Amino acid sequence: MSDRFVSEWNKQNGTTLSRKIKDSVHPTPLRDKITSTVYRLNMVNRKLEDSKLRMEQKHKSLFNKCVKAQEAKDNHTAIMYANECSQVRKMAQTLVTSQLAIEQVVLRMETVQDFGDVAAEVIPAAGIVRAVKGRLAGVIPEVSMQLGAIGQTLDSLVLEVGEATGQSFTSIASGEDAEKILYEASTIAEQKVRDGFPDLPTTSSVEKGVNSP
Repeated sequence: MSDRFVSEWNKQNGTTLSRKIKDSVHPTPLRDKITSTVYRLNMVNRKLEDSKLRMEQKHKSLFNKCVKAQEAKDNHTAIMYANECSQVRKMAQTLVTSQLAIEQVVLRMETVQDFGDVAAEVIPAAGIVRAVKGRLAGVIPEVSMQLGAIGQTLDSLVLEVGEATGQSFTSIASGEDAEKILYEASTIAEQKVRDGFPDLPTTSSVEKGVNSP
């Protein structure tokens, strides 16, 4: 058992750790960790929102350039801008999916009150954070690294709780839960991106347009 963890959790006048776990008399240290993690996750989501707004502006600019190139029957340039628009939309969907998933993590973390909630809420939350980290690695490396650090904090919390309670937590069911949340987030994000980003001419439609008499 981690001496540091026992000391942090058990701060009052020699009360035993087992009593603390049983009665949840003094859960403040756990809540402090959760509060800190929630704050860091909210900061990540703010950065994702800023990046999404920048991508919206970039997409608008590329879209207008694509349309102008098509009107000028500049086939090569129109196709280039159309492809760039497509890439921006893909990155935007990744960002929105990540935002929605992290929001679910925050909601889960805010329900944690004692040791018993860690297995039910923190383990799946850690799985979601790891998955989002991987998705953002090629889009916003800085945010991906921050999520990596947050994931390590969650894993450490779960490990210390396991040591303190003598329990072994399984991640199988939590992994399925995380995948479900990510799938739902991706579905909602697809609609949000469709609403927030105008449809753009595909490569084939551009080619057809510029080749029409």
